[in-house]
Amino acid sequence: MGRMRMLLVAVVGAVSLVGAGAIGVSAHEGRTLIEFESMTPVTGAAVGAVNDRGIKGGGLPWAIKSGSGRVSSNGEVHVTVRGLVIPVAPLNGTNPVAKFGATVSCLTKTGVVNVSTGLFPANSEGNSTINGAVVLPKHCKDPLVFVVSPGGAWFAVSNTEDED
Repeated sequence: MGRMRMLLVAVVGAVSLVGAGAIGVSAHEGRTLIEFESMTPVTGAAVGAVNDRGIKGGGLPWAIKSGSGRVSSNGEVHVTVRGLVIPVAPLNGTNPVAKFGATVSCLTKTGVVNVSTGLFPANSEGNSTINGAVVLPKHCKDPLVFVVSPGGAWFAVSNTEDED
């Protein structure tokens, strides 16, 4: 009977340690602030204009084949774009920008707060993967993610689920 009790105590202890370790891991990962499966390129009246988030649109219209990503509540930013190019002459479907960044735009009690990642390589076909980090404001409401130029002009913006 003593051996059985010792075995039971050992099993309960082991399960408790595993559970505590799992809680610690998830706390460090952060929850998802925004996740998106598509993006809209800058076109029409948005070209060269400053939007309601205070970010200027690129100087020419852009097109995009696909864009997806997520931002965690601890500021980890992951964005993948494919085919983000200028479809008009003289570029005719190429990307002239060597690096893209991501800007996370939040609405806060005091107004719009925009925070940006570093820059990541983009090829002439408009493909890029952005894996960076930002310091988010304490209360980030209605977040949007913009793919931006080195100068901060936006080329594509995240779509919310109902805009897909």
